[in-house]
This record gives sequence, C-alpha cells and structure tokens, in this order.
Amino acid sequence: MNRLKAEAGYTLIESIGFIAVISMLAISIISLINNMLDKYRMSRVTQQIVELQKNIDFRFASSQNFKDLKVKQMVKEKIVPGDMADGENLYHAYHGDVELKAVQQNSAYTITFKGLPYTPCLELAMVDWMTGYNSHLMHIKVNSKYFTWQGSAESALPMDFANAQEACKHDQENVITWQFQ
Repeated sequence: MNRLKAEAGYTLIESIGFIAVISMLAISIISLINNMLDKYRMSRVTQQIVELQKNIDFRFASSQNFKDLKVKQMVKEKIVPGDMADGENLYHAYHGDVELKAVQQNSAYTITFKGLPYTPCLELAMVDWMTGYNSHLMHIKVNSKYFTWQGSAESALPMDFANAQEACKHDQENVITWQFQ
C-alpha cells in the first residue's frame, strides 16, 4: 500500500515532454505575434509616407512654395500622421527618424525615412506613385542610389524588385529620401 502512494504523479520523462510541448507552443505563439506585428508595421510605414505626402501637397497646393515646411508647424497643424509625431520630432513605424525639408529654392521638398530594415526598405522603394499618369514625385534616393522617371533601366521609376534589392542593404540602416514638387 505504501508503494502505490510513492508511485503517484508523473515520471521525469513525462514531465520533460510536457515542458517541451509547452515551450514549443509558446515559441510558436511568440513567432506568430511577431509576424503579425511586423506586417502591421510594414503596412503602417507605407501608409505613413503616402499620407504625409498627400497632406503636405494639400497644405501647400495653392502656393507651391514649401519654405514653411517645418516639422514644428506640420505637427501643430496636424499635417503629419498622429503616430509619427513625438513633440517636435517625427518617427516612422520602425522608430527611425523622419526628416522634412524644402529644397530647390523652396519649390520642392524631401521626406527622408532613416533606420529602415531591409524588407520595409524594399516595400517603400517600390511604392507606385503614379495616379492618373501624374505624379508629384521627382525622384527617390535609396541609400546612395537615385531613381527617376526618365532614368535608365537600372534607375527608372517605378522601381522593380531587382533594383530595390540592389539598393537596399541587409541591415537596419537603410535611408530612403523622396523628393516631391
């Protein structure tokens, strides 16, 4: 009778198996959550650049003079998406810096996203800016490579996947600058 009480419970091998199954399940759930979060960030960072460009164009439509394109003013006027603004600084969905700047005697402007991982760099580089055969986009600079509408096959917009792969680096330090007019 005493022997039966001592044998109650799980063996060491059963316990290890149970812990292994629970561990694999936890790892799968964490991986699924990370994938969903990354897909959300990718979608959001693409929406941020499109929304920011449209809002800036709408704000400056009548004057076409971007001399007042200052982050502080854009945040105050709620031109930038709310999830990009942190005080007077702008950050994209991957927490990299976003810069706005008037260029070419204030007749054009640039939007720069810094600190982009490889896959979002590919996605953003290949955004199709054509609507109704018209685009305010002048060129895109991915790291150190320029892409324009009248470029050669290696540097023409809209950018194809092979050119995006070549321009984006396999790390977290990709920088994309869009120039609009």
